[in-house]
Amino acid sequence: MSQKISKTIIVAMSFGELEPTAMITITHTYASPAELLEHIRAYVCEWGQTDEGQQAKGEACDDFNWGDFAEWGAILREKIPGLLEVTWFYPDTNGCLTAAVVDHDERLMSTGPQAEMLASRNA
Repeated sequence: MSQKISKTIIVAMSFGELEPTAMITITHTYASPAELLEHIRAYVCEWGQTDEGQQAKGEACDDFNWGDFAEWGAILREKIPGLLEVTWFYPDTNGCLTAAVVDHDERLMSTGPQAEMLASRNA
């Protein structure tokens, strides 16, 4: 029986900020995002005791966080069982990223009052 492959997007936020500081996409074989995060946290904690982990911690000014995990993702992907791919995006470096939460079932082609209001605005 083959393992189910999933993708989880981790949105790293800084306290008090409204926009994400990093977005990490992880392709993995864990059953849930919670299980994925549990394994990443446990592994990185143990890895931090190795010479390589200490090097990573030093490069991160002793503050190894999700942004640092993203940058070390290619190396950690090889070490953490179940991780298949790690990619990342830094909105503040790679351009402005904003988000809008919408109702998936919102009708975009309606003929009701909203459509009439929009038509009058565009006239």
